[in-house]
Amino acid sequence: MRIRIDGKFAYREDLVDDIADLLNENTRVGAVEASAEFTRQMLPALAKAGEHEDMTEDLAEILSTNIVDVEYRVECSVNVRK
Repeated sequence: MRIRIDGKFAYREDLVDDIADLLNENTRVGAVEASAEFTRQMLPALAKAGEHEDMTEDLAEILSTNIVDVEYRVECSVNVRK
């Protein structure tokens, strides 16, 4: 797999290098693989967290990013039986 890092894609080099540092990876390939694995595990975990009874609007905002939006809402309904 090749990732273009020239021209308008130059930002990718810094992005992948930053991820490598954050995930303690020694190679760019390791950084891409580790971030993909992290995403595969984290997205279901965030969805589950959104449904957790301790979730708050503030916590949902903290967990949200420009890629993943964690939403919090309270729903209430009343059913009247006749």
